[in-house]
Amino acid sequence: MIKRLVACCLMLLFLATSIMATSAADASTLSLGLQRDEFKLMNAFVRPWYDSANFLGMTHVSLLAFKPDLSVAPCLAEKWDISPDGKSIKFYLVKNATWHDGKPVTADDVAFSFDYWKKNNLYAQGHWFESYLDSAEVIDEHTVELVFKEPVATTTLTSQIPGTYIVPKHVWEKVEKPKEYDGMDAMVGCGPFIFENYDKDAAVVYLTANHNYFAGKPSVEKIEWRYYRTLDSLLLALKKGEIDAKLDYYQPVPGVYAADLIKSGNINLGIVPDIGVPLHLVFGFKQYPTNVTNFRQAISYAIDYQALIDMIAAGYGEVPCEGYSSPVLPGFNPNLPKLEYNSTKAKELLNRSGFLDIDGDGLRESPDGSKLKIPITPNSKQQVVRAAEVISRQLADVGLDTYVESLSSDKVSEKAWTNRDYYMLVGWSTPAGNIGADTGATYYADLPGLYGTCKDPEIADLVNKSMYSKDLKEMTSARSAIQEYVARQKPIIALIWGDAIYPYRTDRWENWTLMSGYGPVNYWSWFSMKPMDARNKNI
Repeated sequence: MIKRLVACCLMLLFLATSIMATSAADASTLSLGLQRDEFKLMNAFVRPWYDSANFLGMTHVSLLAFKPDLSVAPCLAEKWDISPDGKSIKFYLVKNATWHDGKPVTADDVAFSFDYWKKNNLYAQGHWFESYLDSAEVIDEHTVELVFKEPVATTTLTSQIPGTYIVPKHVWEKVEKPKEYDGMDAMVGCGPFIFENYDKDAAVVYLTANHNYFAGKPSVEKIEWRYYRTLDSLLLALKKGEIDAKLDYYQPVPGVYAADLIKSGNINLGIVPDIGVPLHLVFGFKQYPTNVTNFRQAISYAIDYQALIDMIAAGYGEVPCEGYSSPVLPGFNPNLPKLEYNSTKAKELLNRSGFLDIDGDGLRESPDGSKLKIPITPNSKQQVVRAAEVISRQLADVGLDTYVESLSSDKVSEKAWTNRDYYMLVGWSTPAGNIGADTGATYYADLPGLYGTCKDPEIADLVNKSMYSKDLKEMTSARSAIQEYVARQKPIIALIWGDAIYPYRTDRWENWTLMSGYGPVNYWSWFSMKPMDARNKNI
């Protein structure tokens, strides 16, 4: 009996020691969850590395970084000058930056990087630089100048530069297809964290702090970044303390989860102001009848915005104004009215425009008598698909025959950004996407560097005036007229406004830095966070 008791005591002591050792080992490890994009290639140009990780400065960084309020701060560039004509920017690099393989970061790397983004038309940044960048010129080892075809220097500086991370020329100059490269050096950057390895079976990436980072060693020593197949499983892991927060590029948690997260304890909702728009409807101008102003206006009256907020966001949100832009975006026009749900007005507009129910089946035909059946194309995110289904039912109430397309994320991207052949596109606008081509112009204006289909000369002039602004004051003052145009012509409709929810645990790490639109997991948190005192934990 005594031997058995001693054995039990020794086992308990061993378990306690093991738990304490594990806890101590984990004290400097930040555990993060990922849900939108699976890990595929360990390659800096492939999601989630492209956006979720390196937009926020993990393994790679940019010349500038977005501050928590989304203004810009020095990063690889310690200072910069914009030319008086707004057509060039000269960047002066820090002199102590090195790549993870030990080689120095030089102006050659910077010039190569911008040319590489441009040549390969990589994502929105590459599209922008393909449209506007004339050349990237090396002045000396630590000075580079970007020269533009148009006076877009201020817009580029405030919206594109912070998200365009620099890559090592000696790695990528030999790579012709950047999104397919799987070399061992594909993750070499100069950022605050170094890629260590990927456990494919566990779907976990391991990173360690870069002790030679030019801006100083981050306070987080290790990161474990784990993929979850569903948002529910990720949030369950958060509630159980298996992860500390969620790292997915601009993927706020829907409000429907908020009450349960609060109830679980040791979780802060991480609510931040959002200059993005979490849900919007973009009209295609290549197609009839969404290229008809009265038809778009009728759609705006047919949507019950409060019902969308209640059903999709669990009440976390507000009915937007007609000008689209979030009220926290500098240059917001407060004089525009809220969007109005009024099915009577919607029907009157449709009737006056000749969209009538000719055969008495309850569904409207086109003015020429032909059947009208309109597809709604949602982003593949579950919340967005649900919103599209709600909108389709609401449009049926005013006699419009619509249906929700079921497409893969790749097919949606092809339809929205490559072919641009949609009628109604349901998605969202990111905070960064609203900084430069504001009021959602990225999504509806057909201009160089943008992705819309509206060719109206009036909006082209207004957006160009904003993008060609010489300074931030001029840029923000130009936004009011764009919002008035959107209110009148309805090329895009904001469906929900609201703060963004990014929950994080409060029992292992403190001093998180919350970033507008993007939450607690960001470049600034890498340096501000501190592990909680182990004595305050329940071991």
